[in-house]
Amino acid sequence: MSLLLNVTDNRIEEMAERIFKLQFAREDKLEDEYNDYRKSMMFRDIKYNLKILEVAVRYDAEDIFQDYALWLLKLLTSRMEDLSSGRVREQMISHYQIMAEVLREEFDWDYQEKAQVYLENAIRVTKKAEPGKERTVGLERELKEGFEGELKEGLERDVEEEPGEEVAGEVSREESSAFADSEESELKRLQFRYLNSLLRADKYKARQVIEEALNQDISLEKIYLKVFQQSLIRAGELWHSGEITVDEEHYVTGMIQNNMMQLWPRIFAGEKTGQKLLACTIGNELHEMGVRILCDLMELRGWNSIYLGAAVPVDSILSALKKHKPDLVALSVTMPFYLEQCEEAVRRIKARSEFENIRIAVGGRAFNLAPDLPAEWGVDVMADNAGELAEWAEQHI
Repeated sequence: MSLLLNVTDNRIEEMAERIFKLQFAREDKLEDEYNDYRKSMMFRDIKYNLKILEVAVRYDAEDIFQDYALWLLKLLTSRMEDLSSGRVREQMISHYQIMAEVLREEFDWDYQEKAQVYLENAIRVTKKAEPGKERTVGLERELKEGFEGELKEGLERDVEEEPGEEVAGEVSREESSAFADSEESELKRLQFRYLNSLLRADKYKARQVIEEALNQDISLEKIYLKVFQQSLIRAGELWHSGEITVDEEHYVTGMIQNNMMQLWPRIFAGEKTGQKLLACTIGNELHEMGVRILCDLMELRGWNSIYLGAAVPVDSILSALKKHKPDLVALSVTMPFYLEQCEEAVRRIKARSEFENIRIAVGGRAFNLAPDLPAEWGVDVMADNAGELAEWAEQHI
């Protein structure tokens, strides 16, 4: 059973408050560096940190907390621009040390042993992060530095430039000449132009990019995986590094959903196989685009997809399985917080004889950090992405 999350909310609050007060007592600089808003965010983050640590300990998955520590360091560095990256790193090291101290006093040795190791690893990777590396250099500079810097100038300029001029979202001339006839290169150019248009809130030009891809007879599956999916990933990276705001990232996501829906007449036009997929995210998981892409790819392959939405309770999943009797159920988890609910769903599905013919798939970033869990739970397949799961389903069901 859970070692920490089943503790009452009041106790979690008490531990978080103790950690919070200890850090301010030991670091005089914090009073000058943190206004009331930052203090409230810090207190919230301490509770998140405790929960993520518990999940890592529960599932014996140290990569979960180590990855989280690096993710959090980069996020905080990009948000607290008035502080040096070295200072942010210093704060986080002190924080993990205080967490370790408090947990030593709160829990018995069985919990402490792993928790201490994971906190020491978090300190190690935080120290190892090079000063300044986690601070973004800005999109304009990225663009000047080469192929990976594809975005910022496109926010300022029209994507449709005069022939012969480099534009944001396109590969460099050298790259273009090296791969002039490559579909992969063309897909990269389309994806860069598509995301540029969305970051400029130009939904019309974004749609034109998709029409251009269709006119080139690029398959719908490649548009989904190479344009839509890659744009979502890149937008998430830009938000994480502080290059775009929450509203910009949400706009990109919303418009990609809209463009996917505009393709539904093509997606649904094919002959149906009679096979059925039921899919959703679980717990309070709101990262749903991977599952949405999966459903459309399965429709394209002739399946009937039943998308339940995001953050679906386990009881509701079981009810839907009984009602729809799918061949495959796909459960998605991005944030490790919700692995426990996913395990509950898998075990309850497997415990009921009426579901014995339903194959179970899981996916999402959380499983990349704990890749042994699906096999331990008896899951049929773990997939890294929607395309991989669609291929597996076609071959095995």
